Amino acid sequence: MLERSSRTKPEFEPIDWSKSTSSTILARVKEAGIVGMGGAGYPAAAKLASGLHYGTQYVIANGVECEPGVNADRALMRRSLGDILEGLRIVGRCLDCDQLTLAVSDNATYRSFHESDINDVSCEIVSDNPANGEERVLIRTLFDHSIPISEYPSQHGFVVLNVATLFAVCEAVRDGYRPADRVVTVFDEERWVDLDTPIRELQDVPAPVRLGSIATGTTASADSAITLTTNAVALDRRELTRACIHCGWCDDVCPRSLPVETMLRAQQSHRRGIDLATDYDACFECGACVVACPSAIPLLDWIRQGKVEASAERLKEQANKRFERRNDRISERFSEESSAREARIQSHREW
Repeated sequence: MLERSSRTKPEFEPIDWSKSTSSTILARVKEAGIVGMGGAGYPAAAKLASGLHYGTQYVIANGVECEPGVNADRALMRRSLGDILEGLRIVGRCLDCDQLTLAVSDNATYRSFHESDINDVSCEIVSDNPANGEERVLIRTLFDHSIPISEYPSQHGFVVLNVATLFAVCEAVRDGYRPADRVVTVFDEERWVDLDTPIRELQDVPAPVRLGSIATGTTASADSAITLTTNAVALDRRELTRACIHCGWCDDVCPRSLPVETMLRAQQSHRRGIDLATDYDACFECGACVVACPSAIPLLDWIRQGKVEASAERLKEQANKRFERRNDRISERFSEESSAREARIQSHREW
């Protein structure tokens, strides 16, 4: 059982959500500062507002934990499944949607759900393939509905929220608490950790480390702090990295069929990122390629660098085009003024 520190006095007045309006629930979620705790960090209130705007047909609780060595969501579901489901119902109330689904990859949670008398929520189990945690892939897996990269799930009637996010929604709306802690997998051990806690205060920190899993995490220092989006603290595997053997496994497992190896070679050879900008943009950083790589290459680090460089190249090209248009306008204006001046000089004057 996870040990959790005692809570202070609630910051907000509890809300009877079953009798509340969408605007009341939405305002509380926004006021509590809840964001997507699966890693994206997108404001939950903005996602709910988008769902209200387009009309929501399905609300999905995303409990598909598929990052290697991370069990924070599994631990939370085993401890507080009732609160998570209440958070799902609160969101359903807010969006006027009664099609509620819990998606999990944990057999224990799946069995626990179906052993309970729950009639207003369905539960589906999916494989823990690294890509299945991404909301578009999950929607396709559950409902056989594909959503273009350029569009949001809410535009197609789907709202997907991580189970930790729904737990935070429940506590904010029902109990009046602002998120102050979360379950984190700290070097293979699940524990409640207060937000803003530096990694060095958790235990002796071997270096280097990552905030997040070995697959999708970002490099960090001992002074890096836990945030709402931090589901794990893991060892960095950079010392295990070997040269690419061109096996193609990264390409094979990519759910978007991206040329991962080509993207890696482009970065390592310092090719212009703009050449692969579309591919970089299409990557949703599921980490499947990192898990599959036999050489333990931190592929996402290279891809993220490529995204930054491609974005910089894109901005540079846009700036150059604006500069060229400006020069064209100045040249055209100068030409017009010169022609007008010449016409005035040549014109006949009455005096």
